[in-house]
Amino acid sequence: MHKYHFIYACIISLLALPVGVVAQDSDWLVVTLYPSQGVYSAEELSKLVPVIESLWTLEDKQNRTFIRNIDSITTENTVVAQADSVQFRRLVELNDLTESGLKTIKTIVEEHPLLQRRIVDDSGEFLNIWVNLKYQYGEEEQRTLLTTITTALRTQYKACSVRNVGPLTGMSLQSVDLEPIANTPPLDTFKQLSKANTQYGEGALQSYSAEDILTMLNSSMNPNQTITSSEQIEQLYMIAESVRSRHLHTLASPSFKRFKLVRMVKGGAELPHLSGFNTTKTHSWSVNESNYQILECRPEFALTNIEQY
Repeated sequence: MHKYHFIYACIISLLALPVGVVAQDSDWLVVTLYPSQGVYSAEELSKLVPVIESLWTLEDKQNRTFIRNIDSITTENTVVAQADSVQFRRLVELNDLTESGLKTIKTIVEEHPLLQRRIVDDSGEFLNIWVNLKYQYGEEEQRTLLTTITTALRTQYKACSVRNVGPLTGMSLQSVDLEPIANTPPLDTFKQLSKANTQYGEGALQSYSAEDILTMLNSSMNPNQTITSSEQIEQLYMIAESVRSRHLHTLASPSFKRFKLVRMVKGGAELPHLSGFNTTKTHSWSVNESNYQILECRPEFALTNIEQY
């Protein structure tokens, strides 16, 4: 057993939205980046950290910073659990990009359902930068903002090309909001949520729910022990809250009476029947040329048969 067990927590979101702004979790701009040396490279991650940080200051035509949140390998955080102690740290620390540190990052990404495939592909060749918008924009405005983001990225990735067809082309990010039909204890609801998550994720490239976060937190703190009581679930939720888990708040209410399931699917897959829950809301965000671009930086592809930006 390793001395430390790492799990994925969530980005801390401390940004307050201006009064009157209608901001929706479904409004995304995405850039797929192919670093020249692959994702798990100390040199590439060292370049990526400051350039992602710089995106927060970008402005739209109204001189407003337009980014609400960023989901990427450099903006995610981990929990370090040792015995009864839980500590919070960034997934990518610039002073820890050693060979063992890179292996740890890769293991976390590959094992966590909120990171695998959505943030980094299985081969480690490319990563996705998901930018959640503060405001509602039309397609032309989104295309302009996407260009703004890509231009900012190219301050660090100069010898790269841009294209509009990539690994997320034809994909949809779907979500469904649920409420339990019966007033059951958290443990029973947790089991129903696990079953619903499996049903919802059938055939999906990726799917996840609050059950995934709590299960991984429990595995990190209590290796080889499953969740067997409602008290455990309540305790795990409180621990996740203590490290300001934005994703957990999105996926489950503190009362454990409202939930969100998320999946990435090809095209517009239909919603399956999810036993034990009432569906209160559904949403589907689809990739198009206004909200998705690919930044190709691999030398063998960057300037070959691709229009340079």
